[in-house]
Amino acid sequence: MGTDFLLVLGAVLILLAVPNAIKAYSEVRSPRVATGMIVAGGVMFVSALVLHPEGYRFEDIPEAVLRVISRIRSFFHA
Repeated sequence: MGTDFLLVLGAVLILLAVPNAIKAYSEVRSPRVATGMIVAGGVMFVSALVLHPEGYRFEDIPEAVLRVISRIRSFFHA
């Protein structure tokens, strides 16, 4: 389950970095925060792929997202 969290959090960080990078480029400044988010998210994503015992296939990613969402939901409803 820990690798699911790494996978999902890494993907979310990478996705959130895109608007940040676009904003930085539109304001003609360096996208330092977006770059850091992409690097951190990439490290999390790749480490989840490497550390998962069976490895992840492309088809496993939506299931991992649903497992993480249900785990977070059960944490707040408990």
